[in-house]
Amino acid sequence: MELPRFEDAVLRSLRTEEVHVGLSGARVFRMYDHADRPVAVFKGVPPDRPDLARELDGEISRTAWMARFGLATPRVLEHESREDGPPRWVVSSHLPGVPAHEPETAREHPRLVELLAEAARTIHASEVGAVEVVRERLAEQLERARKRVAAGLVQRSWQGSRYAGTDPARALAEVGHRVERAGPLPEVVTHGDFCLPNVLVTADGAWGLVDLGQAGVADPHRDLAAMVGSLLSPLNPQFGQADADRFLDAYGRDRVDPELLSLHFGVDDFFWPVPPA
Repeated sequence: MELPRFEDAVLRSLRTEEVHVGLSGARVFRMYDHADRPVAVFKGVPPDRPDLARELDGEISRTAWMARFGLATPRVLEHESREDGPPRWVVSSHLPGVPAHEPETAREHPRLVELLAEAARTIHASEVGAVEVVRERLAEQLERARKRVAAGLVQRSWQGSRYAGTDPARALAEVGHRVERAGPLPEVVTHGDFCLPNVLVTADGAWGLVDLGQAGVADPHRDLAAMVGSLLSPLNPQFGQADADRFLDAYGRDRVDPELLSLHFGVDDFFWPVPPA
């Protein structure tokens, strides 16, 4: 990927360290000051991926939106401005902590999983009040999924998976029928991609949230399904079913509807990362 001019300047003046986390296709660098303290995070997308640029544009606005709730989230420091399209890079403030999936955090599974549940409850208890509502309900998610299907992104993301050979349009229609049958759902502030790499934890038990491009007001099961899926993912073999159960127990089983969890698992399948061409 060709690096933007801003990043060239940063690389000349600060130490940077590439962060190899996530499957989105973006490049992420942690930036350090001259005292070797982490101060910011650079995220950029390739010029030949306009879909990722649109997602980055959403992340910039959603990050600013989430900051209004007093949660531990990054601040957008600077981003590219383009007349002919969405920005292709953004620099955000550094948050302390390490991603929740890293080995040093996984050594204390029970406490870590309880911390993740605490973070979910805190996010979902945020008062929207007079803050402009950014909706990410199932209706909005399905509309974005339709655009991804039409652009061929879903079919590409399903290559080599259990869905290989499945017609994405037909599968989406089936999920749409399930959404219609579900009827009105609760609405709270949600992270939108509440998985292990997107929650930072510190040694003293604090937590922070990153990758906020899908944040918005939605059914809380959206976040619960994302975290359960992350705890059960083969990408995180240090976790398993016991951790997923403990997470839902700590969140509060009386707040969890298994049918809605299943529904959100189905919707999430249309937002898998697209592998490089």
